[in-house]
Amino acid sequence: MTTGVRAQRADSPPEPDSLERLVIIGFMGAGKSTVGPMLADRLGWTFVDLDDEVAGRAGEPVHEIIRGRGLDTFRRLESEAGSAVMRRRRVVVAVGGGWPAQPGHMELLADGTLSVWLRVSPATALARIAESATRRPLLEVADPLATAESLLARRRQHYRRGDLEIDTERRTPDEVVGAILKRLTPCGGDLEREETA
Repeated sequence: MTTGVRAQRADSPPEPDSLERLVIIGFMGAGKSTVGPMLADRLGWTFVDLDDEVAGRAGEPVHEIIRGRGLDTFRRLESEAGSAVMRRRRVVVAVGGGWPAQPGHMELLADGTLSVWLRVSPATALARIAESATRRPLLEVADPLATAESLLARRRQHYRRGDLEIDTERRTPDEVVGAILKRLTPCGGDLEREETA
């Protein structure tokens, strides 16, 4: 089931032929870093993983930054890197799960930017994370499911500011990419938001 998308940024979503960048948002394990490169390849654009950008600038992995310098320092570095990346053109950017919830971050999405929320449940996110080699310091706790549920509950309102919402449950990365590309050609002039029936 689909309904017309309600853009919650001050500006309207860009027309497909005026797109300059796509920003993929969503919770850990939603598939942002998997779908992003595939989507960029289909568009003939460049892919940027914001966490990798931060790590490259800092000279150490994100989980080491958080562990050694603290979450506040990571967020500052993330903001600096994001400000620079969001000025690039013909780029698909995958941002960290907490990026949209930080003050001012969604406002960095300038004209010509389309944001896509990859929706995932906490349980599915944890199952995917368990199969990944990427460290997730925020979930290295006694009860990761309760923590994931709490984090997602706090972040959902920020994710909903995305121009498109794509359900990733029971979908392969190829199917997610296909769903995004399908919605880059609006029906009746309206971008579409997926909803669970």
